[in-house]
Amino acid sequence: MKDVLQNIFFTIVILLFVISCTDMYKGCNNMPEQTVGTGEIVNDALIWFNLTTNLDIFDSEKGQVITSDSENIFDLVVSFDNGETYQPIDFSKYSVLGKNAVESCRVVFDRNVTKHAAQQKYIYKITVIHCGDCQKLATNMNWVLIPKIEDDFSVEFVMEFKRWKGK
Repeated sequence: MKDVLQNIFFTIVILLFVISCTDMYKGCNNMPEQTVGTGEIVNDALIWFNLTTNLDIFDSEKGQVITSDSENIFDLVVSFDNGETYQPIDFSKYSVLGKNAVESCRVVFDRNVTKHAAQQKYIYKITVIHCGDCQKLATNMNWVLIPKIEDDFSVEFVMEFKRWKGK
């Protein structure tokens, strides 16, 4: 009898979990597609890093600006063929920006890098568009490849969070 009651209890718990997960994602099906980014971002470039890298060295508050091989402590590589092959980044042509953002449930990152020549800076804006009601699950480094940053330019990182309201 005890086993039967335990089985009924666990079945009810699982059923409630499934129902709550379905409610959690209501209205999330029509979220916008994820893109690499806009503005100065090289759209056909996918950045990948060595999975054994200690991510504790990533400065999640400040963000990362990588302009040379010696700064590439994450062992970043780039693919220009949708992830079929990866190669070292040519830092004589490109720079890499990264800013950690926490994902919750379903999420799309709207990434944009704008060059402001008069102010000698780039602004990397990440808008985190999230949908669903649940705990924060994982992080995304938001690595993007841009044309080589000039030596006298700075980078400002801007984060914005929006809840997807559906359409």
